[in-house]
Parts: sequence; C-alpha cells; structure tokens
Amino acid sequence: MLPWQIGRTLLAFVAAPKTLGYCLTFALGVLVGCQKQAESRDVQPPKSVVPVRVVKTSTGYQLLRGNKPYFIKGGAGLEHYAELRAAGGNSVRLYSTDYAEVKLDEAHRHGLTVMLGLWMTPEYAGFDYYNKQAVEQQFEAIRKQVLRYRNHPALLMWNVGNELDMRASNPQVFRALNDVAKLIHELDPYHPVTTSVTATLDKIPALHRLAPDIDLLGVNVFGGLYSLPTDIRQQGWDAPYIVTEYGARGYWEPPKTAWQAPIEQTSASKAEFMLERYQRSVATDTTRCLGAYAFYWGGNRFEATPTWFNLFGPKGEKTALVDVLHYLWRGSFPTNQAPHVSLLEINGQYATDNIKLKAGQEYRAAVTAFDPEGDELTAQWYIMPDVAVAADLTDQATKPEIVGGLIKAASGKQVHFRAPVRAGAYRIYVTIFDKKGSIGTANAPFYCDVAASAAAQQP
Repeated sequence: MLPWQIGRTLLAFVAAPKTLGYCLTFALGVLVGCQKQAESRDVQPPKSVVPVRVVKTSTGYQLLRGNKPYFIKGGAGLEHYAELRAAGGNSVRLYSTDYAEVKLDEAHRHGLTVMLGLWMTPEYAGFDYYNKQAVEQQFEAIRKQVLRYRNHPALLMWNVGNELDMRASNPQVFRALNDVAKLIHELDPYHPVTTSVTATLDKIPALHRLAPDIDLLGVNVFGGLYSLPTDIRQQGWDAPYIVTEYGARGYWEPPKTAWQAPIEQTSASKAEFMLERYQRSVATDTTRCLGAYAFYWGGNRFEATPTWFNLFGPKGEKTALVDVLHYLWRGSFPTNQAPHVSLLEINGQYATDNIKLKAGQEYRAAVTAFDPEGDELTAQWYIMPDVAVAADLTDQATKPEIVGGLIKAASGKQVHFRAPVRAGAYRIYVTIFDKKGSIGTANAPFYCDVAASAAAQQP
C-alpha cells in the first residue's frame, strides 16, 4: 500500500468509528514500515550491488560474491592497486572511510573489491563506552557512512573497528560493536560484517557472547599466523574468520638488543617467513579461513622503522614479499624477482651482537645480496636515529630525519661511514636496487657511545 492510498482508506472508514482505531494502527504501521524499508533495503539489490554472504557448507564455511565462491587474496593499503591485481590479488583493506569514494572507485577500476573500515575509537585511546552521548554520536556517524557507501559495486564487507580488544576492560565496547553490526544488517543486508582483533585472541569469548551479530572474525596476526587455526579454536571460535593483517614478524616479536631495539628481518627473511606461515595456516584452513590481507600494501608507512611492514619502496619498487604473494596467489613467481638480501654486518658484527660504536669513529658495513636473474645491483646507504618502541604498541612515533654527512665512501655492497657524534641508538639502512623496479632491504641497530670515544682519545 502506498502512502497516498492510506489516506483514501482512512476516509472510507470514517463512517465506521469502531474500526477507525484499527485502521489508524494499521496505517501508521505501514508508514513506519515504508520509511524503514526505504532507508534499510530494497526488495531486490540495487543494480550496482554485488551481494556477498557467508554460507555454511558440509565442511565448514564459504564466502560467496554474486553467488560465486570468493577467497580473499588481499592487501591492506591505499596504493599500488594495479600491482595488486597483477600479482593475483583481488581485494583491498581500507581502515576507515577517509578517501573511501576515491579508493572504492580506484579499486573497482582494477577489478578489486574493498573491505571498508568503519572506525570505532578504541578504549585505550580514551573513549568512554559508558558515555551514552559519545557512543550515540559515534553510532550516528557510522550510520551515515554505511548509507553513503553501501551500494558501491566494489564493496565486499564492512570491517567495524580495528583491534578494539586491545586493553579493553569495558564490556560496553563489544555491546556497542554489536549495535553497529545490527545497524549494518538493517541498512545493508547484502554485505557481511567483521571486526579485527589482535593475535592474543583473549577477548574472543567476550566478543562471542556480547557481539553475536558479527558474521565473521578478523585477526591481525604476524609471528603467530602458523598456529592461528589451532589457537582460534582453542578460544572457542568455531565460526568463519579471515586474517586481516599478516606479513613480516611484528616489531614487538623479534629478539632485541641490550638497549631494547627490535631486530628487523631482511627483506628476504621476511619473504620466507611470510611464505612459510601462510602455507601452514591460511592455505590449509580454507574451510574456516576465508582469506587474508597482507600488511602493508604500500611503501610509506613508518612503524618502528621506515621498512618494517612496507611491501614496497617509497617510489613503488616491489620487495621479495610481493614476489611471494605472486607465488601464493598465482602459483608462480614473477618473471623478474627482487634482489635477495640476507645479511648486514658492521665490522664483522651482526645486529644480535649488540653493536656499540665509538662516536665520531669510522667503520665499515657490508651487505650480502644477489639478484635471482643476475641483474646489476646498486646500493643506497643511510643512518637514522632509532625510535623507542612503545611496549603496548599504541603510540605512533614520528619518522626521524636521516643524519647527513656520515656516509663516507660506498663501493659495491660495502660502505665506510662515520658514527654519529651524539650518543644514542641508531640504525644503518641499506636498500639494494636491481634497476628493474625491485628492491631488497636490511638494517642493523647500533648504539653510539660518546664516553667510550672520549676515553679512547685520551693519551
């Protein structure tokens, strides 16, 4: 019944007062229903929408897009979408709706889908989930975002919040998350809802109990990826899940120096690390794991160092990790692979040796590297102050400036450099180029000791 028809029906009942109350109730119900339906869903999906759903199968679960099986081969980031498609990827993770319109359109042009993030401020950032007004404001902001982007053809699913479980002690966090999930199901029945949790997985029982409207779980996991299928079941999650971040060992996971500087893997070590864990986890648990997003699909993210998570160089050069993803997604490595960088040493010492240098003194560094195709390699060296890595991972450090004037002479895979004159923690970095669009990276932390230098200079 259309709204204009309701008025005519009411007039017909004016002569029948006993039935007027029933008519009014019915009419109001139809009006409210029409309004809600107009906001929430159409009888048929809009033409631009490709419906996505999670279905239970005889062996587990499956993601269907347009009624066809869809396994996520994704990258989390804002750039290099053509390269993602070329490597065999099919999806992008965006953490919020910032730049969403542009990025959704760009992804669609490259034949990629998007897991679109709807940002919820985590409790550790100072958000009080007992503050009903603040929670309602956040809820309404998310409503507007869902209404704006729900019909985009590239949309794959909604990712509500990122690591809301980190240091979360208030159960209202997960209740608010569930309210958002229910809202999305009302406004957009054609795309599933997920949320990303940390690899500790300790809040899964609370999430299971307080946010039952989540369709599938997302997990950000690095070193622990290999045991994720077992770990997630041990926490009681027997529903479908996806890996929403994976890649190199996280900077909170590796061995550290005596001054607590995390030791970063070389690009070759990262690639081997990621390959092994993906094959032991994502590739073997396909009845419950519905895909994964590699982190970070870009080249300009600073987190602990400028190279830790980036799969590309700052100018778009690919690393060996992209080659590994090409292998995982397409079944073969690309024609031209990135340089293989395996070791970096300073005067015969490696990062695990707690390298301490005398301020202002000259030293030699050398890198072990080769190119799989025998391409000519060149090296670029630089030194930066190291940053203190927060133990709880919630603080973001600003990228420090390169210390100029320290590189004295570089030849082939070796360099002579002068240690900084100021005491403190530093790193020496090397990037190996093959001149064909690929790079390899390595760095080594060292501590500059002014006192030792002064003592050495005394007669």
